[in-house]
Amino acid sequence: MPSGKEPALHGRGLIRNVSELGRIGWTDHGLGRIAYGAAYAEGRDFVRSRMETAGMATRIDRVGNLFGWFEGTEPDQPAILAGSHLDSVPGGGIYDGAYGVLAAFEAAKAVHAQGPHTRTIEVVGFTAEEGGDLGGTFGSRAFTGMASETPALALERAGITAADVAASKADPSRYAAYLELHIEQGPVLWRKKIAIGIPTAIVGITRYEVTITGEANHAGTTPMKERHDAMRTAARILDRWFASIADRTDMVSTVGVFRLEPGVAPVVPGTAVFTLELRSTDDAITGKAAGEFRSLLSADEECTGSMRLLVSKPAVRLDPTMQDTIEEACRDLGVPCVRMPSGASHDASPIAHVIPTGMIFAPSVRGISHSKDEYTSPDDLVRGAEVLARTIRRIDEAATAAAG
Repeated sequence: MPSGKEPALHGRGLIRNVSELGRIGWTDHGLGRIAYGAAYAEGRDFVRSRMETAGMATRIDRVGNLFGWFEGTEPDQPAILAGSHLDSVPGGGIYDGAYGVLAAFEAAKAVHAQGPHTRTIEVVGFTAEEGGDLGGTFGSRAFTGMASETPALALERAGITAADVAASKADPSRYAAYLELHIEQGPVLWRKKIAIGIPTAIVGITRYEVTITGEANHAGTTPMKERHDAMRTAARILDRWFASIADRTDMVSTVGVFRLEPGVAPVVPGTAVFTLELRSTDDAITGKAAGEFRSLLSADEECTGSMRLLVSKPAVRLDPTMQDTIEEACRDLGVPCVRMPSGASHDASPIAHVIPTGMIFAPSVRGISHSKDEYTSPDDLVRGAEVLARTIRRIDEAATAAAG
């Protein structure tokens, strides 16, 4: 049962820290705090300094994840972990990831200041959540032991080793729960004017490299009907593909990378290479969609096509008890909420496989994210942190009640 006294969260401190951290790595094109770069290290040091000033013990594991914690009265009990990531996409905004770390920091401070807590409250800033050579959600996958197959060259570029990855694996039995507060990165909450979203599931992400092979030839002397034009075939197949899925609500698909070879104006393209991304909260739907795209490739008579799997991250259902607890926290605070799936991936995705996990969404204005124009109002930022603090307190109170 709730204590009736809410943790006193420092809203101004949260907004100030979000703003100050957002200046680290900022450029004219948006945030450039890329994992393992100088701006990333500076941003992580900024957060660590704030943690230590607040009285937290801190550590950085061997892949670069930052942890800070307030010890509970029963430190042998599994801890409550909360946080998100500190890196950004190139040209990103200041809220994606960083807000969740700083809000968890403020929530932990508020609960700690309120009075004794049984469980240790730990805040994490994961590294390399965004995509890249390391595959995305890298820090949290290392934390869960799911990053062991990361390519050696990608590790070398980041200045870490396979031994570092292995040493960063945590013991999941040390944690009772993981909570991640994040901006929605979509328009649902903003459009419906709902303060809090409670994700029920996180999409799986599957990416293929698709290669269409035709025949390079002279662009001026090869008749149109005699061409084996890889670009034309790719355009035709993709037009059919996107038309076939235009009305679907159970999945989305994106082609975000496309290149032609030899890639010069006077030559009919002999090869087209692009990435095909599929996302759904149901892995069976993703698998079926991949099969449908293969059928389109094999049916084309002008060129040949192949698909090579690049990324396969399974969809995950978030813990129902965590969802209930977050909803109860919203009820304690009189905050309207709605349960919803997450179309973006998060550090919560790998962690949910090994630790009971819940997520909280705050609205994104116009649904904009991965952009310098992403924005969430100060009121919504503080409200999300208050819900997180109340959820942490509820989890700790439940543990105390169970022990008693």
